[in-house]
Amino acid sequence: MKQYQLFCLLVLCISKCLTQDPTTTPSSTWNGDPAVCTVDTSTPPVPDRPLPRFPTRVEFALERVEVKHILDITVPSEITMYQYLYDFEANKLILIKNSQGIIDVEYFYYEALKKSTYLRREICLVSDIDTNLDMDGTSAIQGQNNTWHIRPLNEFLLFSSNDPRRPEIRPKFIGQSMVRGIPVDQWETCIIDKSQFRTYRRVWSFAQKGFILPTGVVGDFAVPIQAIINASISFPNGTQAAEVDEIFNIHNYRPGIVESSDQLTPPKGVFCDSGLGQNLISLRDAGITWPDRFTVRVEASSSRSAQWQRFHLRYDHPERGPRRIHYDFLPPGSEHYQSIIHDFGDNLTYTIDHSVGTCKITRGTESPDVDPIVDPIGFFIKNERRFIYRERERIWEFNGYRPCRGDTIRCAAVTSSVDKFPPIVDVDTGKPSGDTWDATSIEYGWSVRAPYARPPSERNKHFDYPVYLFLRMYRFNDLTNPSITNMRTEDIEYEFYEMSPESNPRDFDTSLCYRSLHYDYLHLGFKLEVSDGKAIDGSHLDRRLLERQIHSNLAYLTETSYSRISEVQVDHEDKTNEVTVLFTLLGQTPSPGTVSGVVDSEPKTNETRGRLARAIDEGKFDFIMKLLDDTSSSVHFQAVRGSLKGSKEFMSSHAVGKQVFKETYSSGAEAGAVIGGILVGLLIGILLAAVFRVVRKEPMPDVSKLPASISNPLSSLRTSTNLPSISFHKPKSAEEKKTTSDA
Repeated sequence: MKQYQLFCLLVLCISKCLTQDPTTTPSSTWNGDPAVCTVDTSTPPVPDRPLPRFPTRVEFALERVEVKHILDITVPSEITMYQYLYDFEANKLILIKNSQGIIDVEYFYYEALKKSTYLRREICLVSDIDTNLDMDGTSAIQGQNNTWHIRPLNEFLLFSSNDPRRPEIRPKFIGQSMVRGIPVDQWETCIIDKSQFRTYRRVWSFAQKGFILPTGVVGDFAVPIQAIINASISFPNGTQAAEVDEIFNIHNYRPGIVESSDQLTPPKGVFCDSGLGQNLISLRDAGITWPDRFTVRVEASSSRSAQWQRFHLRYDHPERGPRRIHYDFLPPGSEHYQSIIHDFGDNLTYTIDHSVGTCKITRGTESPDVDPIVDPIGFFIKNERRFIYRERERIWEFNGYRPCRGDTIRCAAVTSSVDKFPPIVDVDTGKPSGDTWDATSIEYGWSVRAPYARPPSERNKHFDYPVYLFLRMYRFNDLTNPSITNMRTEDIEYEFYEMSPESNPRDFDTSLCYRSLHYDYLHLGFKLEVSDGKAIDGSHLDRRLLERQIHSNLAYLTETSYSRISEVQVDHEDKTNEVTVLFTLLGQTPSPGTVSGVVDSEPKTNETRGRLARAIDEGKFDFIMKLLDDTSSSVHFQAVRGSLKGSKEFMSSHAVGKQVFKETYSSGAEAGAVIGGILVGLLIGILLAAVFRVVRKEPMPDVSKLPASISNPLSSLRTSTNLPSISFHKPKSAEEKKTTSDA
């Protein structure tokens, strides 16, 4: 690149110096370098065979091999790869350039005469598109209605031109040949640029019609295969100053564009500032909105981190309560999972260590600055407001659609940039150093998932699922030399999974802090019933909405903060119209740094309980809910008067579940049961004895010797000489006592 720039600079200096010499030949009498080519005046204005036809939309790759000679010095050849996406109808051009592994991308916006160049796909520079340059096919020309437009493809390739406003380019057919194993028709053109004293000879090779290429059969539209260019820069007196030889090898030429988001969308995470008149939008303008409550799992990585860091984010902004955010994550270097709950209503932060059950409460919701490359989770927590809640600010550039998370999801990409952000944290002290990164580009990728968010809606598109958040930070190592070679960049990426537009009040439960720090709290319970007396079918009720309604009413009727109502549990008893509600009423809001440690102006738990009891007894605890499958029907819930009790008292007096039936018996029935049991046992014993005698082939006892009356068998068994004893073990005879050896 540096050699090419030096070469061009040297040639321009020589040309400029000589063209300003009054003794030189004027350009009007200069007719090009005859050593390269001369215009053949015998070439008919209308060729004897049809010129190649070109489509209005095309994409292709071009390999450019360039060799330069100046003042008898040959500069080493350069190979550069280009990819063109040309669209005459849309008046757009995208050019991707790969030079020695460095990829630059140019987006041409001809209506505005602006060109966005993404250098190394990391930084964007906006410049003007040149107009009416005869030897630059990418320069703009005036189209209809005096608007600027891209050139037709034949002029874009500098193959031919019949426009009287520009020098005529008249191709001449020179025969057929084989190029890269492909039969081709060859055309030659000679172009003379008198203003710059330059001469160009080009030999274009087009695949012959009917030949089968990897991209398909060659049809009516021409398929260029190769172009050989010989160009020279001359002194006005005709002496050659420099010569450039080039070979263009064209691959994958397709009439039409196979639309790929990767090709058509600007590089990821690069904001392009076009200056005044740039049409920036808000997230809402793009159909992107964060719900008022949601839960999502997030994975974070940075350009300096080899491992993904994970955290779970829960967000809640209820209608009657303050905004609250809950993070669950494993801090860097720690073995214990941690929860951070920001309560913006009370301006408190709860830091909970679940492994040991400890809690730390601090005033304020601001988190310290951290090194984003080392701790991307802490960086997200610190700048949550910037990443989540700024939906109405017109700071975003819409960059179209790109495939994300591989090729499985199609995302809408919006990009913004923030100057002097973020602060740089000192590695040794862990505190801000007072310096900042020069700028940070922020790109969001959103997709559509929820069926309810699809059109029709108030907008044509409604993106409800965040897929990724990509940040690229820029900093010049030397502010005296702000160049791309002197620039440092670092990246952070957040991937979002399992997004759900729901949250549960239990996700923001701080009762563990009250228990561990010995603050006041009460476990209470009461009952709800349906006012019309009908049994409740739980399958037709929105359980989440029911819990939120109860939670909101508890906070409203007790005249306390939303966060002081905790651990709400709702149980529906089968085949009844009653609902059991258990919850924890937390004490006064903590006030770190004060003598009492709590907000003394707030009511204590007993006073708050009294307010709720009066509201229930006066019939003020009631609300109406719509059914899930029938929005025209509703259920009216009302608290049962006098049902508010402590949890232990409530549970002992209210059995939840199926009814238990207790059976009682009279004394006569009990005596009869005992006698009957004895008789049954005696009968079973006699039957067993008889069975054993039959099995052992012993004679049954003589019935005439049995006593006339039945006495207690336990007392007379061994005293009566007439009743033989019953044994389950038969005495062994002498023969049975023989051992195996005796046998």
